[in-house]
Amino acid sequence: MSETVTVTNSTDAVVPAVWSWIPITWQWWDVIQLILAIAGIIGNSLVMLVIFRVKRKLCSTDTLIAGLALADFLTSVFIIPHAQVKTLPDTIAAQLYCRIIQSNSLMWTSICASIFTLTTISIERLMAVRYPFQFQRFFSSRSTSLAIGGIWLISFVINTVSFYVHYIFEGKCAFGFSTPSFQKFIGVFYFIAEYLVPVSVMILAHVFTIRTLRERAQVKPYSAENQSQRPNKHFLRARRRVVEMLFIVVVIFIICWTPDQFGFLAFTVGIIDFSHFNSPLYRSFVVLAFVNSCANPIIYAARNPNFRQALKELFRNVPSIRLQSVFAAIYETSNVSTDTSATKLSSVDK
Repeated sequence: MSETVTVTNSTDAVVPAVWSWIPITWQWWDVIQLILAIAGIIGNSLVMLVIFRVKRKLCSTDTLIAGLALADFLTSVFIIPHAQVKTLPDTIAAQLYCRIIQSNSLMWTSICASIFTLTTISIERLMAVRYPFQFQRFFSSRSTSLAIGGIWLISFVINTVSFYVHYIFEGKCAFGFSTPSFQKFIGVFYFIAEYLVPVSVMILAHVFTIRTLRERAQVKPYSAENQSQRPNKHFLRARRRVVEMLFIVVVIFIICWTPDQFGFLAFTVGIIDFSHFNSPLYRSFVVLAFVNSCANPIIYAARNPNFRQALKELFRNVPSIRLQSVFAAIYETSNVSTDTSATKLSSVDK
């Protein structure tokens, strides 16, 4: 798939390739990609600063959103346009560069971690709303941290395929599968593992979460007998606002990544050829996908009063005395009370 790069002398002896680079030409997609990278680095850094400067133990929602911000931050770093290698020698260092850096495997690992973290957040909110007792056991501080570590490990393992399908061929980084069947298998596997299953889980989790909130909002007429069973309207409103914000995050993710995922699937199963990856249409798909890495902080600022207030405190260098979660609707304590009036509310309901 790569051109042969050789240098010949008068005796036609082949001289090994040396390191050479293709400079950035700053096409429209490079400029937009740089803008998105800068926005993602700044926005996700602010999210992590806001979360980690609080003077209390983080709840599971804050920990997971911090993990999502970290994954999107690293993605933003990796999408910064840089010079591409043109030729390189067949050495260990060059092989590692081709298989790890040129293949963008680090970027895809962070993207995969972002996808799986967002999926976990959807499950976490469903458990908090629908199964509060089980939620405390499954989403403790320790288990949430272990889940994030497991997400990164799985993301890394999944993307080790890039290490085998990228290699040096005649002085250039090449990309290819050993057989057409293997190419189709990898394409379908990635589509299912990194898109179809996560999106299905996110949608189903939010459908059940929203349904549960609506069911609990439908209360019987006021009476002395059912007073203690009436859900606290402020509590439900706070939870609903958080769920709505996270649902918007999921919708934006689906919009941003669907074209790219279907494009890669179409290539691997043989519907389109490799030239698709150099087309303006595919460039547009890539730019749209990278929008997702910087979109979440904007959504938080638009939909979460707590986050806006925390940003003001950060910019004014006001010491944080916040005792409540920036993102969760309630404290996640070790015990869940069945008395809704005793539930501690977040100021997200301002």
